[in-house]
Amino acid sequence: MNTDDMEGLDEETRQEIKELQKVTREKDGDEAYAESQFNIGIILAQGNNVSGALSVWKDIERKDSPNSYAYAQLNTGIAFEKNRDIENALSAWSNIKRTDDPKAYAHAQFDSGVALDTKGDKNAAQVAWKNINRADDLEIYSQAQYNLGLMLYINDDKESALSLLEAIDHSDSPHAYAKSRYLAAQILKEQDEYESALKYLCDIKCSDDSRVYAKAELIIASLMKDMGSDIGFLDALCRVKRKDNATHYAFAQLMVGFDSKNKGDTKQAIGIWSNILSSDELKIYISAQYEIGKLLICDHESKKYREAEQAFNNAGLSYPYETYCYRKICGLLETSETNNLGLSSLNLLDTVLNMVSILTLDFDNHADEEKPFERKLAHYTSTYTCNLLLGNEHKEKPPSLFRLNTINNVNDPSEGQLLIRKLKGVKDNNFTALDFNEEFHAFISCFTFNHDSLNQFRLYGKQDNKEASGMSLVFRKEFFQSQNFIGGLSHLPVENSSKIIKNISTITDTKLDNVKVQASVDNEVAKYSVMRCVYLDPTSEYFHLAQRNRLTFFREFGEKRIVKNGTEQSQAEYEWGLYRDYMAIITSKFEAAYNSLKTIYTEVETEISNLKLTLASSIYKELIILLDEILLPLKYLIKHSAFREEQECRMIYITSIDRSEVTMEYGSFLYVEYEPNVKSHLDKIYIAPAAIHHKRYFDHILKDVDVPVEVSGNVFR
Repeated sequence: MNTDDMEGLDEETRQEIKELQKVTREKDGDEAYAESQFNIGIILAQGNNVSGALSVWKDIERKDSPNSYAYAQLNTGIAFEKNRDIENALSAWSNIKRTDDPKAYAHAQFDSGVALDTKGDKNAAQVAWKNINRADDLEIYSQAQYNLGLMLYINDDKESALSLLEAIDHSDSPHAYAKSRYLAAQILKEQDEYESALKYLCDIKCSDDSRVYAKAELIIASLMKDMGSDIGFLDALCRVKRKDNATHYAFAQLMVGFDSKNKGDTKQAIGIWSNILSSDELKIYISAQYEIGKLLICDHESKKYREAEQAFNNAGLSYPYETYCYRKICGLLETSETNNLGLSSLNLLDTVLNMVSILTLDFDNHADEEKPFERKLAHYTSTYTCNLLLGNEHKEKPPSLFRLNTINNVNDPSEGQLLIRKLKGVKDNNFTALDFNEEFHAFISCFTFNHDSLNQFRLYGKQDNKEASGMSLVFRKEFFQSQNFIGGLSHLPVENSSKIIKNISTITDTKLDNVKVQASVDNEVAKYSVMRCVYLDPTSEYFHLAQRNRLTFFREFGEKRIVKNGTEQSQAEYEWGLYRDYMAIITSKFEAAYNSLKTIYTEVETEISNLKLTLASSIYKELIILLDEILLPLKYLIKHSAFREEQECRMIYITSIDRSEVTMEYGSFLYVEYEPNVKSHLDKIYIAPAAIHHKRYFDHILKDVDVPVEVSGNVFR
């Protein structure tokens, strides 16, 4: 090493290195020299001089000291891996033999397995983990066995996974034992073997691994709930302590609070939710604050509206739209003159949020065949755009991101107007062009349940204005935000959300020690929920919710037959019948909420009208604006009945056009980008009849993923 390697080190460390440098091969022997060089490398690495450490470790040879050589190679690999140089890391680890040092060999094989798994080479990862013997190192062997069990579970070989997991001994590694029992319980729970699952979960002690113990208690609580034991459910949740794991503690407290709320003890619920700190888990803290705000704003006896407003203020980061409206309503409730309007507005907002919830797709609802009814959605686009989204063959630039485009480009003249006109009782088809709203501008992306529709191929995705020349991209449900996501509507706030949250510290996610590091909150890819459109007839009371039709079930299941209740029948007809019943329930819920909306809207309008003479004109205008803001989430989900055949669902993003995420390009292109990668979320692609000549190209650029390109089943010329 040279003097530059000493730069930045304190005097004590310099002296330590100088003493180690006095050890030479000639005077002290090869083994002592190798050990001193290894220790110099460790000191340099700890001082962030990794290149210097690598240079020193490189000089250590196996013949000097197999032990020092093995650990030098192990640490060399770790340094390369931290620098994301996986190939050199694997090369260094492969140099280590069991005869050099069994423990170093086990470490190298384990780390190689993790790196190979990260690369996607699952088979090679399994080979590496299987190379580790129990005699090499009990802890590492147990961790490797757990990883093998986890991989078998992911590959749906649950019996083999259970066999491996059950063999992990507590005395070898309490940590791996706890994780193995947790995963085994999860497998048994999926097989409805609740009692066996509980036995495994109860084997996990806090001293084994406090984080896994806390997770186990949450699963115990879930099982107790499923088995009808309310006491067992609460006992398990209350056993989770903050010192075990702050995130799981926060979640347990959130659930205990919901239990109190459901039993009518709102005061206790507020007290429990108030125990959750932002430092426990920011998202759960925000959810708790949001729930506190909703309880306080509805308590018209105590009238703690200022406290409700503060709680909503704390929840603004994840619930920007909702808390913005709720805080404005708090202001109305605090003043006697506007209290009645506040009560009506609160009722209106709750109704709107309920309607949006009803319309939000539940990707997990399924028939007893365990295939969600609405697990896939299609987006029609041109071959040109599809090529941009997938990335061309030569990968000269990264794939384009999916876009949500301005609402002003759509072909329905009633967009954004039909709902208000219906609520006001206007019954005609005389629509004017939609005003360009700079402050609350809607960006949308359209999807449909009709994956292979000739009509939509003719209308959308046309290349060079030629009919049926586009493509239908069929997305899996993972492309969208799930309904059980903790947070509010995926509309941007009507004011900057960064100003809403004050004095709340962020947290760093806990890292798993044996597999991939989890992404932090800041690095998560933002996803939006998707909602079905409602088709209204302006001149009558007719309405229709977007949904699958009978043909889509026959296209999915074809001639398949199943036996139900002792009778053989068409699977397509069977699934279609279940789906009709499912949609009948949703339609009934929507109809009831829609009827309530019409009544409440009239009440709010009347209250505002009554205040016109007593309030300043500027305040009166603010009330009119608030009414429009409350209806924002619904306005762009209501479409004219003439477009019913499209069976459309939408992703909507509402924001001001001067925000940084809004892109404006020459030619009046106005859009926001959607982060999730298109290629990795595709289920299949349908190519229109007039675009068949592009099929071979798209087959080629999709050869690295399991995404078939199918020719449309529709005839056209």
